[in-house]
Order: sequence, then C-alpha cells, then structure tokens
Amino acid sequence: MHAADLIDAETYHRDIVPGLLAGERGLLAATGLAGLRPLTLVVDDAAWTYRAQDGRLRVEPRGTAPDADADGSVCSLSPHAWTDFVTQLRTAAALAIAGDVRVEGGSVLDLFAWEPALRALYQGVPVFLPTGAALTDRHGRAVDLERAWTLDDTDADLADFFDATGVMRVRGVFSADEVAALDAEVDRLAAEARVGDDRSWWAQDESGADVLCRLVYASERSRMIGDLARDPRLLRLSSLLHDDLAPSTDRMEGIGVLLKPSGRLKGLANIPWHTDCGLGGHHITCPSVAIGIQLTGSSPETGCLEAVAGTHGRTCPPPDKGDLGDLPYMLVPTDPGDVTVHIADVLHASPAPTGAGGRRTMYVTYHPPALFEHVGPGLAVNDLIRSRSAEQLEAGLGR
Repeated sequence: MHAADLIDAETYHRDIVPGLLAGERGLLAATGLAGLRPLTLVVDDAAWTYRAQDGRLRVEPRGTAPDADADGSVCSLSPHAWTDFVTQLRTAAALAIAGDVRVEGGSVLDLFAWEPALRALYQGVPVFLPTGAALTDRHGRAVDLERAWTLDDTDADLADFFDATGVMRVRGVFSADEVAALDAEVDRLAAEARVGDDRSWWAQDESGADVLCRLVYASERSRMIGDLARDPRLLRLSSLLHDDLAPSTDRMEGIGVLLKPSGRLKGLANIPWHTDCGLGGHHITCPSVAIGIQLTGSSPETGCLEAVAGTHGRTCPPPDKGDLGDLPYMLVPTDPGDVTVHIADVLHASPAPTGAGGRRTMYVTYHPPALFEHVGPGLAVNDLIRSRSAEQLEAGLGR
C-alpha cells in the first residue's frame, strides 16, 4: 500500500463507520462485545470511543483522548499504523511488537480484546465464540470431528469435511519406505544445522543448551523434499476447496520440518493458540493450505496438533481450557505416513509434549496468487510485517 493510499481516519469514521454500524457488519461486531471496556482510538489529533451499549457497538467522536471513559483504554496509532490495522495488513499484536501502539490509559490488552469486533466492523469477518452447538457442514449435516479420511474417499466428501472444519487427518498417504527415506533426509539436514545459519530455528532447554526445533527451506537442500511440492497426492488435497493455490519452495520458509523436543523449552518449539496470519497479511496469505507429513506420528505425549474446527474465515479469541467443551475442539493424533491438512487461518496450536516428545512433521504449504505478488524469494509475510516502515509503504507492500 502506497503512502498516498493511507486511509484518513477522520473521513473513515465520519463517512463510512455509520453505514457499517447500521448494516450487517454492525450486527457481526455486536457478537464480540461481551465484557469489553470502552476503547478510544486516537489518530493524529482526532479520537473516537468504541463501546458496547444496549447490545450494539457505538462509536462516538471525541475531541481528545482524555475525554474517554475513565474505565476504558486509550490507544494512539500513527496514520500508517491505523491504515494497516483497518485493512488487516497488521494485527494488534504486530503493531504492539513494533512499538506502533502508544497506550495513554488502560492496557494494550484491551486493543487485543477488541480486535475480533473491530475486524467484524472493518472487514466483515465474523466472530466465532463458544456456543456448545454441534458443527455442521454446508449441507446441514453434523460433522464427526474424530473422523479420519483416506485417499480412497471422494473429493466431494473430503471437501465437505474440510470446508466445515478447516482441518483434517488423512491416513496412510505415505508408505513406510517413503517415510524412512524422508526421515533420513531430515537426519542429514539436522546434523548440518547450526545456530544462526538462517535455515533452522532453535529453542533452549532448562539448562540453557540450544535445541533444534525446526528446519526451514529444507526444499532447497534436498531434491527429495523439494519434489514433494508437486506430489499428486498433496496437490489433490491442497486443491479441495481452491484450485489456484501453488506451492512455495523458495519463500515463506519453503518446505519446513517441525521437530518437537521433550521437556520445558524457551523459544518457538511449542506454539500456543494462533492462526498462521496472526501478525497480519490475511488478504495476502489466506486461504493457504498447510499439509503436514507425519514422519513419526503424533499424540499428546509428543505434542500433536490441536484445532478449533470451523474457525477459518472467522476470528476466534484464544480459548481457555474451560471453553473447549463449548467449542468444536479437535485433537489430531496421527500415525507415521498420515498427513494433516489445515487452512492457514483456522485457530490451532502446537502444544508442548506431555511425555517424551520427539514428533517430526514436514510441512508443505500451498498459497494463493496474491502471496507471490507481494512476497519475493527468501522472504516471508511475517518478516515484512515485523520490519514494516514508511519506506516499505512507499515500496508498495500490500498494494
């Protein structure tokens, strides 16, 4: 987005927000208002207070930030940050990490809490909340969340399930011989990995020792791994819902391998509830599809995938354990040779192992055309978001 394309916050609130509030987006935003304190957003010299009133979202202009409700929060954004936020190019988390939110009253956590309702208002993204209701597919049929599929199932049945859940397990896609060969390649690359090599991620164990937790761009250093991007089985699964997705082997960290060590670790070995577009760039990255080839199999003891089914294309606040009973929660254990398939913005987690650990999963990801227009070789969307600046705005990121 060029600097000339900045969205004027005052004009937006005066001319656009009233219509949004009166229409469908106002109803969508109302779904996510429970328990929110008033929030005042300040951009340049103008300010607007967002509050829940009589079950609806109200947005009122305020002359200055101190006029906000005493029990609310006041967050100031630059025009660039405001534009990124209202267009979902950067999320509240990305803005906070970059130091682009100045909190003058209350807490930045209030901006995080408001984000589902604000995404509903600004972009029409529905809010997904715990209801206890059973998940249904597009034909109105109840979905069996424990169902595992095989390649013998029809594309229509696979697509119906995947459309409803955003995550699935497909059994026995790779043979034992294929898994053994891929595992040997992972052993070779892991032996070559070094801290700071830009081709691996590392965590630290309780003693402070470095522990390898991910290999990235494995596709550039192994022909066998690189060839997976065009494997007919994976191409079939990646195109169940969208036939224009393409694999990335030279960007977005290429084909990567998750290594799940045991024990308490510091770093990115275990990732809590998140979406793959959690820092922003939703309109660039989604609906990417990640296929996880299970080299070791997985279970709670080794830290298997968890997900809240049906949250793709929606905003679901990270759940507490007490919420899971009222959500379509999926635990996705696997055997070696199985694959998991998930849409980038489904809410999911890679929890710490409860036992010995040791899970190995190789991820091949397929992206929409927009990603290749904006993310060049050797780069990832999150790299650009984290280093975003006025100069990058001029360069056209997010056009």
